[in-house]
Amino acid sequence: MNPIIDILLAHPAANLVGAACVVLGATWPLFKGRTAMLLAQAALHVGFSAHFFLLGAMSGSLMNALGLGQIMAAIPLGRNPGFKKLYIAYLPIIAIAAAYTWQGAPSLFAALGLALFSLARYQSGTFLLRVFMVAAILSWTVHDYLVLSIPALTTDVLSLITSLIMIRREHRLAKAQALIEAESTP
Repeated sequence: MNPIIDILLAHPAANLVGAACVVLGATWPLFKGRTAMLLAQAALHVGFSAHFFLLGAMSGSLMNALGLGQIMAAIPLGRNPGFKKLYIAYLPIIAIAAAYTWQGAPSLFAALGLALFSLARYQSGTFLLRVFMVAAILSWTVHDYLVLSIPALTTDVLSLITSLIMIRREHRLAKAQALIEAESTP
């Protein structure tokens, strides 16, 4: 039989949840605002926490659960500087959680992925947020390959492509805006 079909059939509940995550993972980069992107990612973290738990990938599951909490602290960062301390406090928790659920390389890449997401979500603008997200997605791709998650790998590819398109779009818009401003200055 086909090895991909074998992997999918080995964990039907996990892959059903994972299929819903594919849709969320493909769409969050399309949101224009920071808060909207973060809320879509929050839903994705809930789904992937369940997906990885059902696969037995405990580091991936716990990192996604922590990612949900981190997003709740990241949303008000721009308006309330007090949340910066709470947000930064998540970084050592990531390392502790990785050690607690240690499963070798998958744990390392799940923790690295969440740490890079942390750097991304700390950004107040969408351009740098998207750039750090690309690095995080690449780290999660390694994790997802190691735990044989086809839905997560599919989500990684779609999120990466969409993120790169949106980065290019934002870069072009920023260049066009700079050109307009330069032309209007006497």
